[in-house]
Amino acid sequence: MINARAIMTENVVRISEDTTLEEAAKIMLGKHVRSLLVTRQEKPVAIVSENDIIRGSLNKNLGKVAVKNIMDKNFIVVSPEARYSSILKKLREEGIKRVPVVEGGNIVGIITETDIVDATRDFTRFHQIMQE
Repeated sequence: MINARAIMTENVVRISEDTTLEEAAKIMLGKHVRSLLVTRQEKPVAIVSENDIIRGSLNKNLGKVAVKNIMDKNFIVVSPEARYSSILKKLREEGIKRVPVVEGGNIVGIITETDIVDATRDFTRFHQIMQE
């Protein structure tokens, strides 16, 4: 059984709610990520994506708007032991693209669409090898 721990990205890029959109955009560019996990006292409170920053920056000064004003608080978390199939189902049902992985209240990783695609490709390759 494949679980979240096997497919998650462990190094989650985090920011605080008070980070400006400009700072968040620079962090995304510098770290080569498309989303940031917003935390409050090391607990996940939201996710901010590139699209959120673009929408939040329309007609506004990026250096003056805080992430807390545009962040998406509608997200779910999973445990490291959550099954791949249940994670995939949740992402589809909820229409979300990323899910933090939390263990004992601590962030241990994140699963993004890229992680799902990579895992699916690996499963397909494994299946092909087994058939040969």
